[in-house]
Amino acid sequence: MPEYEGRIVYVDVVTSEPSARPVLERYPTRYIPTSVFVGADGAVVETVMGPLTEAGLRTRLDVLAE
Repeated sequence: MPEYEGRIVYVDVVTSEPSARPVLERYPTRYIPTSVFVGADGAVVETVMGPLTEAGLRTRLDVLAE
């Protein structure tokens, strides 16, 4: 979503990848898909388990991008 460029960082973590371990240790999940929305201060703002619609994703990103 180019309109969030420079304001939002996306991190795609595949749980079977060894490189995902540090992210999963900091932001643990139990179900796939799980979206963890983290503020600029590193605090979890919201965790959503299950798929998100584009509208649902945009709503959450708009809050983070403020």
